[in-house]
Amino acid sequence: MGRNRKRDDEWAEAKRLCRLSAGDLRMARELGLNPRKLIKNIPSPRQRWKAPVAEWVRELYRKRRGASFKERPRSLPLPRPPSLPAPPPDEPCEGELEETTGDNDASPEGTVFDDRGGAWPRRADDASWAEPDLSWEDDLAEQDRLLLRRHREFRAAADFVTVAFAGLPFVERVVLLGSVAQPLQREVPRFRRFRRAGVALWHECKDVDLAVWLSDVSDLKTLGKFRGHALNALLNEAGIGVAHHQVDVFLFEPGSDRYLGRLCHFGTCPKGKPECRVPGCGAAPFLRQHEDFVFDPRSLEPARCAVLFDRAGAVGPPSLERWEDELPF
Repeated sequence: MGRNRKRDDEWAEAKRLCRLSAGDLRMARELGLNPRKLIKNIPSPRQRWKAPVAEWVRELYRKRRGASFKERPRSLPLPRPPSLPAPPPDEPCEGELEETTGDNDASPEGTVFDDRGGAWPRRADDASWAEPDLSWEDDLAEQDRLLLRRHREFRAAADFVTVAFAGLPFVERVVLLGSVAQPLQREVPRFRRFRRAGVALWHECKDVDLAVWLSDVSDLKTLGKFRGHALNALLNEAGIGVAHHQVDVFLFEPGSDRYLGRLCHFGTCPKGKPECRVPGCGAAPFLRQHEDFVFDPRSLEPARCAVLFDRAGAVGPPSLERWEDELPF
């Protein structure tokens, strides 16, 4: 009895972590897959070429069953609609829909999230998720709102982490890099439906890049702890969930602006992972090096970054009060 309960708990855990529907779980059982196999195949943030587990299970099931497997009908690309007008600069995210990075069970009732970034209604008579009954314009507007929302969530994460770093005496300067530091531009996205039709959406922000100048690199473990504390505070105070590995910290030497490496995401140094074998990695504890990586100094050009904190230049850390009002979810 206890053994069966343990097995059921393992399947429930696999369903939650892999974001599987009841239909996906049935296919996995018929294929002879076990919960550990499913969890092991969850793509990491760097494995963008790997399909989500649910899609992998369906594809494997279709290959095994051949023509007897009836796939969910896919919508064909519609004629390209006119470009949507840009939102007002002062309120770019008004009316945004909620997004989740957790499991489907934690989603609002009647809603599930798929690998294309959309929120689809659940059929009342079926545990599997169905294609939404939305017009092309509504679907396009929904994706734009989600992308704008992600941009603002990452910007909030940058502010919270900067405030935490500013409290450390060896942190001299914090600069926000990349797409989060700039107004979003429109581009043809990776989402299949819009990519095939050549429709432009707002740029998809994938992480937060912070450049940090340190007068001392002997206590990087504390710097990593402060990053984690800041992201926990972001979740507790503003309800925004951003993982610590989604905040990349590039470290520099004051005065010379010499690139030193990145703040490691691991909890111990060295961790014994293949990444730890890169020459120079761990020369200072938690100072990580990436093979063949060369920092592009053009990323620090004023037009491409935003200074969030500068101890010498008397630029104080950003205010956090606005995030409680602007993102009250």
